[in-house]
Amino acid sequence: MMHSQTLGWVVLCLLLAVAGVGARPIDEPPSAGELALMPLLADMPGVLPASGMRYWQTPFRGIGAAGAYVSVTVHDGIYELWCNDATGDPTLPASTNHLNVCRGPAIDKLGPRQNVLDTSIVNDVFDPKTPGTLAFARLFTRTFVTYDAKAGYVLFACVPPTYSPGSVPMLPTLTTSPTGAPGSWTYKGKLPGDPLTEAAKRTIWCDGGSLIHLPNGHWRSYVNGFGTAMACLEAATLDGPWRFVRTPDGKIREMLTDFPNTGRYGGCFPTVLRVSRREWHAWISDTWPPQAIWHFCSKDGLSWHRYGVQPEITRAAFGNHAIKCLRAYVDPRRRQIVGLLSVMNYVRDGQEDWLLHVSTLPTGLRNAGK
Repeated sequence: MMHSQTLGWVVLCLLLAVAGVGARPIDEPPSAGELALMPLLADMPGVLPASGMRYWQTPFRGIGAAGAYVSVTVHDGIYELWCNDATGDPTLPASTNHLNVCRGPAIDKLGPRQNVLDTSIVNDVFDPKTPGTLAFARLFTRTFVTYDAKAGYVLFACVPPTYSPGSVPMLPTLTTSPTGAPGSWTYKGKLPGDPLTEAAKRTIWCDGGSLIHLPNGHWRSYVNGFGTAMACLEAATLDGPWRFVRTPDGKIREMLTDFPNTGRYGGCFPTVLRVSRREWHAWISDTWPPQAIWHFCSKDGLSWHRYGVQPEITRAAFGNHAIKCLRAYVDPRRRQIVGLLSVMNYVRDGQEDWLLHVSTLPTGLRNAGK
C-alpha cells in the first residue's frame, strides 16, 4: 500500500497540474499547503548553520532548470544535465517515464530537454500481483548518468514496479549507450550478485546512488536501502557480479558511520563525487521530508568522515521552502565543485516542481588527517 505522504504528494502534483497554480518566488514564505505536505521539524541533529548553509562560496541561485535526481556530464566542452521525469502516477505506462538531457555551453545556458530513453526498455521488473507480467507503471528514478571514454554513457537508476515506497522492491539497474542518443541505449538489468541475493530475503527500497569507474578498471557504486545509510558495491566489470564491501564479520559495511542514522533520521538520496584519486565527497539528505543535507569526505571512498561541522545545508537557506537532494560535479574549467540542490518553488507546465539551484565549493578535504 502506498505510504500516506507519498500518496499525498502524487495527488497534490496532479491537482496542481489541473489547477495551473502559479510559481512562488523563493523570497516568499512557503504556503500552508507546502508546509502541510513537507513539514518543518524542530528536533534536527547536528549543529545547524545560522544562515542555513556553510562552506559553499555563494548563496545557491536558480538556473531555470527543474529536476531532483540530476547528474552532469561534460563532454567535448558541452555541459549535459541528465534527469528523469517520472511523476509516480500508477495510471501512466512505462513509455511515459523518460530519461532526458539538456545540453549547452554552460550549466546555466542549457537548451531544451530531449527525451533519450523511456522505461519500457526495462524487462526485469514485474507486476507484484501478476508474476511474469512486466509492471505497467515501471519507472526510472534516482537516475545518475556518467560518461566514460571506454564504456560511453552509463545510466545507474533505481526501478520499482510502481511508486509505492517500502511496499514494493526498488533495485539499482544499469543501462548503457555509446553516444547517449535516442535509440542507442541497452538495458543491462538489475545489478547481479549481492543486491539480488539481499532482495530475495526481503523487500529492498534502494533510494539513491552513484556509479564510479576506478583507475584499476573496476566499478564502484554507492547505494542505500540495504540496512545502511550508504553502502558500497564493487565489480570488476559492469556485468558484475557486484559485491558489497563488508565488515570482518560479513555484514554490509556502513560507509557513513558519522551520520546520525537513528530513529527518524535514516538518510535518503545518497550521492558520491570522486574529484581525484585521493579526494571523495558524499552528500545525503537526512530524512523524508528532507530538513538538511549532510556532507562527508574521504581519501579513498571507503573510510568517510564529516566534512567539518554538519549538517551543511538546511531549509533555512531557502526561506524554509522544501529541499530534496544535492548532486554535484567537478567543473573542468575552474576545477571546483558545483552543487545542484533541488528546491520546491517552481512550476513547469502547470505542475509544481523542484527548481535546481547551484553554488560552488573549493576542492580539497576538511579534517583530511582524520
